[in-house]
Amino acid sequence: MFHCSHNMATYNFRMLIMFLFFSATSMAYATSRPLAEVTSSSPDQLIREVCSPQSLLTCNNYDNAEPVYVAADEGAEAAGILRDRSIVTINDLQEDFFLESSLVEGRKTTVHNYLYDPAPSRAFLSPTDATTLPTLTTYNTLDIMRFYGVARDSNMATSIATAAYLCGSAALPGEARSCAASTDALAAFVAAQLGNNVRVYATKGAPTSTSTSNMKAPVTIMKVAKGSVEEGRKIVVCHHLAFPSALYYCHAVTGTKVVQATLKTEGRYHQRAHIKAMAVCHLNTELWLSRHPAFKALKIARGEEACHFLVGNDLLFTRVAPIVG
Repeated sequence: MFHCSHNMATYNFRMLIMFLFFSATSMAYATSRPLAEVTSSSPDQLIREVCSPQSLLTCNNYDNAEPVYVAADEGAEAAGILRDRSIVTINDLQEDFFLESSLVEGRKTTVHNYLYDPAPSRAFLSPTDATTLPTLTTYNTLDIMRFYGVARDSNMATSIATAAYLCGSAALPGEARSCAASTDALAAFVAAQLGNNVRVYATKGAPTSTSTSNMKAPVTIMKVAKGSVEEGRKIVVCHHLAFPSALYYCHAVTGTKVVQATLKTEGRYHQRAHIKAMAVCHLNTELWLSRHPAFKALKIARGEEACHFLVGNDLLFTRVAPIVG
């Protein structure tokens, strides 16, 4: 009995030694090959790596894959980081939408900051300097900043990246557009769209607000003058963009009515003033993007008529046909 117990104890002891040996060996092997660090990676990033020019693969069946040289482009990356992401099209810069039927003399309404343009007015580049300005696209953002000597951590850097994005994008449906950095470029686009004999309008008398917030200011509609449908058949609207020099996003639009309204301010933050406010009524918004802010602001369906005021530095061109009324 004692002999069997002794053998069993010896056997168990040997098994324990072997177990400890193999465990130690396994641990030593495991520690000699550490696990790769866990990192998160998007599918797009992985695909760019797998389908890079250095890869043996030619990936032509993934529509959203971008070439590596574009993804790594410093200018495009800077534009994506710096620009105002809330602005996708020129429409996102527009405010003060209204229905033509609501533009009644004697009625009160509100407009943002009395239609004052917060972007400072600046001089155009000379025609010669404009030819040396890098093309306004996201990929040239850093070159544009260097052209003007603008630092990356400045507010102007955001303005440049946003303008480059807007100007480098395709025209909106049913429109022709051009970004003009010189008077010659602006005049050339207007002439190409409307001919050489035009009228130019702008909102005038917008007082400078002392408020730093984008407030809705009360005004009273004193007088309304509307252009003809014929005059508004095709017009050019040039929206002023924040930029180191004067820059206008000009687009030719059709099926409009040009409106001028005299608005009396309440004088809450300044002396009372009369604003000669220019506005455009778009008679058919069928081609507008479904996310256009006018639809939400006016609670209207796509296709219905929508109007909006222009801020102080915007320009509006029509063929020669005076506003009546």
